[in-house]
Amino acid sequence: MAKVIYVAADLSNLYHCIRKTFGGAKLDFGKLLGWIGDHGEIIEAVAYGSQVKNEAQRFIHCLHKLGWNTKYKRTRTYESSKRKANWDVGISMDIVRMIESSEVNTVVLCSADGDFKELVEYCTLHEVETIILACGISGDLKATATTVIEIPESLLENKDELTESTNTE
Repeated sequence: MAKVIYVAADLSNLYHCIRKTFGGAKLDFGKLLGWIGDHGEIIEAVAYGSQVKNEAQRFIHCLHKLGWNTKYKRTRTYESSKRKANWDVGISMDIVRMIESSEVNTVVLCSADGDFKELVEYCTLHEVETIILACGISGDLKATATTVIEIPESLLENKDELTESTNTE
């Protein structure tokens, strides 16, 4: 059976796990989507993020041009200065709805967050393959997911390509 894929990317988690693993490197979201698309038909790819004001608008525009849908919310301030915009429940609900309403048989979850363990168990219960694609993936996800893939360097932005495109524009 051909893979029908739903992709959910937790942008904050990806940013922090890639930064921790690869230093200042950034994920190339075009390469990521292309790589996933080589493994089946992507019916939807959603990037979940946050912003304080409107600072992410340019990035959101770039994601749309690459074929991503985006869901953003404002961060909340707590403990006087810490900010957080947690998408765990939103991502989980979107995946549950997608499984219940379509022919999705594969979920690619781009997050290392162990809080998604119950979501992965739900997918398994509904015979949906779950692929975790991130860096520093939690033991809970490794134990429950169908497939676990540490993001390879080939999916990172190439600094030489960025320099060339900046110089030619």
